[in-house]
Amino acid sequence: MPITSKVVGHFGSARVTRVTTILLCAAVALPPWASAPAFLAIFLFTYGASAGAMDVAMNTQAVEVEAAANRRVMVGFHALFSFGGMTGALLGSLAARFRIGPIPHLAVTGAAMAIVGLAACRNLIPDRREHAPSPRSARDLLVPLIGLGVVAFCILLGEGAMADWSAVYLNQLAGLAVAPLGYAVFSLTMALGRLSGDWFHDRLGAVSTVRWGSALAACGLGGALIAGHTAATLVGFACVGFGFSAIFPIVCSVAGSRASDRPQAGIAAVSMTGYFGFLIGPPIIGLLAQAFSLRLALALVATLSGLTCLLAGSLTWPSAAPSDLSSPCLPEQG
Repeated sequence: MPITSKVVGHFGSARVTRVTTILLCAAVALPPWASAPAFLAIFLFTYGASAGAMDVAMNTQAVEVEAAANRRVMVGFHALFSFGGMTGALLGSLAARFRIGPIPHLAVTGAAMAIVGLAACRNLIPDRREHAPSPRSARDLLVPLIGLGVVAFCILLGEGAMADWSAVYLNQLAGLAVAPLGYAVFSLTMALGRLSGDWFHDRLGAVSTVRWGSALAACGLGGALIAGHTAATLVGFACVGFGFSAIFPIVCSVAGSRASDRPQAGIAAVSMTGYFGFLIGPPIIGLLAQAFSLRLALALVATLSGLTCLLAGSLTWPSAAPSDLSSPCLPEQG
């Protein structure tokens, strides 16, 4: 991600998004060809690097689109990310159901992604900013982003925990038949929440949207863990999905605008911090579950959601950033 930040600064987000899209589509087809664990590691590293680079480039492009359109669109873009994940899971299930091997399945998937992705890349816009060397030091750039990074860390740690542990918790609570419903409910409400996220962002502003969303996640999950019933747990997971839905996209948008002369650097910084939380969250939950109980371990997600609520004030938009939008919500007053 930091390497991509420099590349985007030199070549622009539109060009880097096109290249990384091609790399990602090719990397999807590689893992089934691995003949040894070392090759699988290399192929997965290639896929991860392509995805991380594309993440920075396309979110930087999204900041440019928001500024050009003069309206909020970032959360809606991330809604398509959520629906893409759900579509991928469905296609994987169908491939398993009809016994389609990994090589043809992922080759066709990569080809279809390339066709759609390259068609979409034709409509990218040039960066508005001249990417000249910035007079600001790395410290001057990163210090205003610390609060955003902490918020990203808390939210993506929670997302990772939901992805890896929601089914395990429901299996303990209600059995194997109910177990998959937890993550399904979380994913669906997150996708639906992102469809309406820009509407809330426009009307409430970044601070209030993040504050109310994180409070919903904290109260919903906390109440579900206290109740300990299946129905309450599903409602709690739904609250986490809907509450989390708009937060990370808004963090990316604010970070890109706050680092006005180098939006790609701001997005790379908060994305790195957030994905670090996504990486370490599931094992931390597992260690806490082993030491205490899974119910108590998942309380960490509710606690970090509460911390995000307290830190929501860090998402104020810069009062004089070039990418400020002419919204009645701006400048933010909290």
